[in-house]
Amino acid sequence: MVGVPGKYKGCNTCRARRVACDNARPLCKKCTDFGRECGGYERETVFIVGTPDDKGRCSSHPPRNQQGGKRTREKESRQPEKLALASIQPPQPAWADVISLSSKLGSYRVRFIALQTDLGSVVQARNRASRGNNEVTLSLGGFRALDVCPTFSQEPFSLKSHCFVHLPSKGGRESAGDGQEGSCLFLYEQNSSAAYRNEASWNDPAALADRIRESGPTAYQSFPEHHFFARVYRPNAIWAALLNRQPSFLCSPEWTVVPWERHPRTPLDDLLDIVVLLPSLFSRTDRIPLLEPTPVRYLKAKELLNNCVNIERQFDIWYGVLHQRIDESRVPPYWMAETMNGGTHVPFADAYQFPSPLMALVHVYYWAVLIGFHQCVYALLQIVFESGGENSVDPSMPPELPPGIDLQRYQPAQIGILAGNVCRSLEYALNSTGQPDLLASPLWVVSNFYSGMRRFGGGEMEHLWCTGFRGRLEAKVDKMNLWLRERKWTEIRKFG
Repeated sequence: MVGVPGKYKGCNTCRARRVACDNARPLCKKCTDFGRECGGYERETVFIVGTPDDKGRCSSHPPRNQQGGKRTREKESRQPEKLALASIQPPQPAWADVISLSSKLGSYRVRFIALQTDLGSVVQARNRASRGNNEVTLSLGGFRALDVCPTFSQEPFSLKSHCFVHLPSKGGRESAGDGQEGSCLFLYEQNSSAAYRNEASWNDPAALADRIRESGPTAYQSFPEHHFFARVYRPNAIWAALLNRQPSFLCSPEWTVVPWERHPRTPLDDLLDIVVLLPSLFSRTDRIPLLEPTPVRYLKAKELLNNCVNIERQFDIWYGVLHQRIDESRVPPYWMAETMNGGTHVPFADAYQFPSPLMALVHVYYWAVLIGFHQCVYALLQIVFESGGENSVDPSMPPELPPGIDLQRYQPAQIGILAGNVCRSLEYALNSTGQPDLLASPLWVVSNFYSGMRRFGGGEMEHLWCTGFRGRLEAKVDKMNLWLRERKWTEIRKFG
């Protein structure tokens, strides 16, 4: 508190002029003799609140220790500048294996990698890194298989990720024509994993709120946000919705358009726009058998069957556009080629080859999605045929079906062909991808299909092949883990 009576007893005018005062009352004689206005002797009481940052001092008094002193400035000068990277214009699709980035230090070419892991162990490895350097050594603490089983259907899907980059050597600047590539790594964890579920097992439902959704689609239009959304979050979220047969917010039009306003789309992006419509259809189909066999059940099944036919047309149009692009490039979408002679590849010794890793992933996803979709249509057809006689004027007449529907297309034998196509494609996809965990859900779909066949005396060899492929998938992830341990990484973003 300032302004209380203290050592100086003079008038306010003399006090301000820093001269001696004669203390005459009511006005100072020294002021009146020289024609000055005397300010009197009353003091204004002023209360000053100090803060810890001010060390309890007011703004008119210098702090005891100046902030930003020499030692502090030297410490700040040793802190590394945060790395800022941006896509070089024109931007490339998010599914391009290698993209060009720029920063203050120069331009780079980086290849995308993504691995599902326990992020808690990665953070502990980062804490042991040397101080004063923003580059760290990563260790995933061993491989933990991606949990794709639908075990969290009652929880909102959530995924968190850390984004790292490893840039070429030579001072961080890539020389023209030297062919060096850096890497952009996404380490992620979704709430299907046991570690994530234990960490987030709070009673408050808001603890599992999806931060990705809260950010809105406009937040995912630039690097690295767009690439995280397109390559990591969206495929995992859609597969979780498919396997749990629960709708996803990603089917909203803004989430299929806005994130791509600055980046070109790929056939895989367009395919996922259709696939994201299926979880809601699956959820509604699962409720039909629970209804009483009445005309209402029959009409609901027919309505869903009409929806399925419309989605099937969208798939056909998408695949037609895909083949049109392929025909223009004069390269077939895939072809048959012999794999290694090892017995582990029986009964799929003749595997498919593709012109690019993206084309392989597109077909793996397309055929794997059709397995579940056609099983859904087949179930609806059974309900319609079972209920048709009871709900038609003439019980001898077959039920009315949507025009143009091909009943043969949805038979179990045709679904088996789709499963074989997936298995023949997985080997090439595994050898060419930097995101092996993207294959875990399609593998679960075909494994589940062949497990069902085993109940009827078939699918034994195919199921064994799926088990062997899972081992090869895990071996590749282990190999990638060893590879990333040998490099220095810089964290540039966190998601979720």
